[in-house]
Amino acid sequence: MNFGDLIAYSRGVYKHYAVYTGKNEKGQDTVVEFTGESGLHSKAGATVQQGLLKPNGKVVNYDEIMGLKPQPVDKMEKAVQQLLKDGGGKYGVLDNNCEHLATFVRYGKPMSLQAEAVLNTQPSFNNQMAENMGASFLPSIYKKT
Repeated sequence: MNFGDLIAYSRGVYKHYAVYTGKNEKGQDTVVEFTGESGLHSKAGATVQQGLLKPNGKVVNYDEIMGLKPQPVDKMEKAVQQLLKDGGGKYGVLDNNCEHLATFVRYGKPMSLQAEAVLNTQPSFNNQMAENMGASFLPSIYKKT
């Protein structure tokens, strides 16, 4: 693995994302990720933390999938340090999740293919569920009145 690789962990119907950040002083592989969110409908805030690479993670860079180019490593390193210092902002399943954080580090642009897949189903999407998941940015026509 290389610094800045996107690491995906399957969680059933969705994937959790982290960013590979190299080896620590003990030679263990590390990642940076949003952590602490206790569930899909949780209102608890997640935090940005650096920890150990967990088993069963797969490198899934969007370079090939979407034709994106990663930032230079020094920019990725600065992004990681800034996130560890200042945090990743208010966690939102659809607008600021672990995939947004990981792609921000690697590409300089926060994006989530998972959130886009959900949002592209808006006409049939349960709008109360969207609000509970943090989709406060949905156009008003999709919100319950």
